Amino acid sequence: MSQDPDVEQASAGRPAADTLLSLRQIEIFHTVMQARSITGASKLLNVSQPSLSRTIRRVEDLLGIALFARDRSGLVPTSEAREIFAEVDPLIRQLAGIGAQIGRIARGETAVFRVGSTASAARALVPQALRQLSIEVKGIELFFDVVSVNQIEDYLLSGRGEGLVTIATPEHPLIDSEQVGRVDLVAAVPKSHPLAVKTVLLARDLQDADFVSFEPGGAHQRVVDRFLNRTGIDVNIRAVARFSDTALALANEQMGILLVDYLSTLGPVGSHLVIKPIAQAPQFEVSVLWNRRRSHSANLRKLIEILTHRLATLPRLG
Repeated sequence: MSQDPDVEQASAGRPAADTLLSLRQIEIFHTVMQARSITGASKLLNVSQPSLSRTIRRVEDLLGIALFARDRSGLVPTSEAREIFAEVDPLIRQLAGIGAQIGRIARGETAVFRVGSTASAARALVPQALRQLSIEVKGIELFFDVVSVNQIEDYLLSGRGEGLVTIATPEHPLIDSEQVGRVDLVAAVPKSHPLAVKTVLLARDLQDADFVSFEPGGAHQRVVDRFLNRTGIDVNIRAVARFSDTALALANEQMGILLVDYLSTLGPVGSHLVIKPIAQAPQFEVSVLWNRRRSHSANLRKLIEILTHRLATLPRLG
């Protein structure tokens, strides 16, 4: 039986013209050259010493040259080995850099992570979650947008942001969502108001009270209207606001009581307000939305996990 041509040429001391070393063989040779011993290289590569020895012998057979001699101090590279090392060292260093870059991509450290939120979640919840994300993902660059409810679809479908945190629930076939928690409807009450001394507000306490309201049809006002209608309570609307920041500012000026989601009260609410729980309060769903046609990154998944944990551990009022 005839020998393999590569083996015949190697035994004759001539490398085959089409001999190619695998990247793994080059990596092992490079590591042995650096360690100057099979023992040291095996520790660096986490490979057994017999396996490394066989690989080096195989490389020598393929090339038809000796790469190392031995003395008391370990392996001594031949002049050919030194020349080969000079050629492959830049390649290995470049590959190591590429490997590190791939790791950064996998960890979400290379691209800007752009995420949005509607006003309530933007007051405290999302900034706190993004801070935690920046701790867990070193080197991440964040871009945080605050958008109105009627901008949600454009924000996600145009690709301006990868995800969005909100208490609103838009229905669009291209928008997917995951609920990360629920929060109660609470009351922001001016300190000068008689109800400010109560520990928990009952629905009947709000009868004929002056109110700051949200615009009709919005995510807040739908919940508030259902609550008031269910309990048969009538209130006096003195001011209407579009965003939670504005509504809280009006309530802080003692224009009336504001019923708002608990998320909004996690940020600064003003020195003239106290936040009170409501008995049998309805709840808001807090969700993360994204464009189902755009794959989302590990950063968005991690943000979802952070938000879920944070909402599950929020301190309760009262």
